[in-house]
Amino acid sequence: MTNRDRGFLIELFASLAQSAFQFFIAFLLGTGAGAIVCWYYDIPLVFSVVGGILVLAVALVMLSDNSLF
Repeated sequence: MTNRDRGFLIELFASLAQSAFQFFIAFLLGTGAGAIVCWYYDIPLVFSVVGGILVLAVALVMLSDNSLF
């Protein structure tokens, strides 16, 4: 494996790690917002995960090349 190939792989994995970290932060923010709503309306906190999933779904739709709008 040449240095150029290693540089490409390192850059690829760094980009993937950065994207995964951004999606993780978005999931945490959505889950946190969902937890606040669940706490306010006396809904079990288990449902706060739905907020994180919804944020990820919206982010993936907005980042996709095939726009629905």
